[in-house]
Amino acid sequence: MKHLIVQNKWGVKLLLMLLIVGGLTTACDEEEPTVDEVVLLSFGPSGVHHGDTIKFIGLNLDKVSSIMLAPEVSVTDFISKSSTVIEIKVPREAEAGLVTLKSSKGDVVSKTPLSFEVPVTISTIDDEVKPGGTLTITGEMLNWIETVTFKDGLLVDEFESQSMTELKVKVPMEAETGFLVFSSGGTEPLTFASEQELKVTLPRVTALSPAEVRHTADLTITGTDLDLVTSILFAGDQIVGAAGFKTHTATEIVLAVPKQTERGSMVLRQVSPVEVTTSQEVVIQLPMGASVSPEPAVPGTDDITITGTNLDLVASLTLPGVDPVAAASFTAHSATEIVVGVPEGAKNGGITYKTIHDYEGLLGANLLVPGEGPKPLAVTLYDDGIQFGGGDWSWNTVESDPASTEQFFSGDVSWKFTTDSDGGVSAGGLTGVDASEQKVFAFSVFGGAGTDGAQLACILGSDGADKWDSYNSVTLKEGEWTSYEIDLSNYATVNLQNITRFIFKVEGVAGTTIYVDRVGFDMGGPAPLPVSLFDDETAAGGGDWSWEAATSDPANKEQVYSGEVSWKFETTNGGGLSVGGIDPAIDASTRTSFSFALYGGPGTDGAQVACILNDNWDDYNTVTLVEGEWTEYQVPLANYSTTDLSQVVRFALKVDGITSSVIYADRIGFE
Repeated sequence: MKHLIVQNKWGVKLLLMLLIVGGLTTACDEEEPTVDEVVLLSFGPSGVHHGDTIKFIGLNLDKVSSIMLAPEVSVTDFISKSSTVIEIKVPREAEAGLVTLKSSKGDVVSKTPLSFEVPVTISTIDDEVKPGGTLTITGEMLNWIETVTFKDGLLVDEFESQSMTELKVKVPMEAETGFLVFSSGGTEPLTFASEQELKVTLPRVTALSPAEVRHTADLTITGTDLDLVTSILFAGDQIVGAAGFKTHTATEIVLAVPKQTERGSMVLRQVSPVEVTTSQEVVIQLPMGASVSPEPAVPGTDDITITGTNLDLVASLTLPGVDPVAAASFTAHSATEIVVGVPEGAKNGGITYKTIHDYEGLLGANLLVPGEGPKPLAVTLYDDGIQFGGGDWSWNTVESDPASTEQFFSGDVSWKFTTDSDGGVSAGGLTGVDASEQKVFAFSVFGGAGTDGAQLACILGSDGADKWDSYNSVTLKEGEWTSYEIDLSNYATVNLQNITRFIFKVEGVAGTTIYVDRVGFDMGGPAPLPVSLFDDETAAGGGDWSWEAATSDPANKEQVYSGEVSWKFETTNGGGLSVGGIDPAIDASTRTSFSFALYGGPGTDGAQVACILNDNWDDYNTVTLVEGEWTEYQVPLANYSTTDLSQVVRFALKVDGITSSVIYADRIGFE
């Protein structure tokens, strides 16, 4: 018996040597076996495929009744079996793992796992899945897949279920649309990508209600997959997290609109880094002025009546040049009307407001007080100061002074800008500027030395981006103020509902100085005169001093040259149109021309119109009428040599040589 044991000992060692030389996998250690003990020495070959033949080599293998392969695949049909070798066909179901040989003497478990070379194939992948949902993949040998990686390295190695033909994966909440990468095990591990991108569902908004909403009021957002939303960013950098939602389902979110929200799209945020910008805009109901009367209004004396919408939201108004007036001091206050006294020191310009929710904005209505200067623009971006919360965004600056008193067109100051290179003057960071109801971009520029004939680029920015692709330019005049208007249709790529910047840059000249004033948006028409006697309204204190009038209508809309109305005058007895009693008197001593526009009625073609100042007929000047159209005239003030131009209190326009005539007059003043 001792002799047999020795033989078995050397037999074991000899077999081990042969196995190492032959490339098979060693499956045991060198412990001394008993005479009838089942011993597994090795199996192989390495890298066998499913369906191939695999050999198990050992001692007393004829006693083995079955072989268990992972996960629990029992093989009882042997191709061959002897005391030292068993051959089987690898079942398709077999996976990598330890092998167990079963016999009446007990189980023998391999020390090393059996693995295979597995050709994993993918047949189908769901086209679209929702974060947190289940992704289903079908194919062959999918039980060998060890990891699935989503876009940007998001790895999943635990599956909801896994079989040879189907793999179910819970989609991470962070998942994004992209290709999938699969990694499989076996003796030759595979890494391969899906042929098509997996589409990961995003939240989508289909409607907002109400169409216009006030600050702090509830907004209902309807859509699909809204349960993915973790927070919402409103225009104006206002964020509401999911904890602040009053209702939150897959199809509806209800929340209160933050106090400082501005008009604009929303951004839906989720666990995934992908943000969704809505095509729908949140439209905020804000105070909006429609009219202000009287015009002009005398500071310290007059009350102004402001009509408009949502005026009940106003907590205070700020008139140009003075401190805010609280709503408690209003004479009258409703949703459609505010009556408030004009404080001493108030100036021409846009009226601003603060709402009961502390939101500040431009009312869209202007205060006009007696005195020189053009009327305020409908929407002012700069006039004596930058409006709408903007700042100085000029670049390559030697000097940028928005409060320069050296030259000004409107108010008391202008914006002086000097560069020694290729810089430009700019106001940026504007908020709440809606020019969609206006027609022109209006501004006035004084050209410094060396700028005559140079082109001035006039650029608008919207939604925080400069729109140089909507490039417009005007020609500068050196040494004088020039007013410009650019039709807003020329700014095709600019979102006129959200203007955020304006830029003026002298092109082709290095080292320039310009002065900029009265920048904004308006309905268009001729540029306002620096000193106005009549343009929709008469100069302060002025009244209708016409004579022999059949009709004298300073608010006529039949023919309009500038603004909204003109002055229609009809006489059947040689009368004339006249404004007198102007108080305070107009100082035109530094101006160069008496300017006005006339439309000649029937039978006036070629007739002469006398143009008289201060009732001084000794300084008699005339212009020639054109029937059926508007004509602009500029009469040199040098022709009024005996008239005191420092104290102008009256003007008269009279058709000479015709007893009966009709004319329309507009835009009368000095420049």
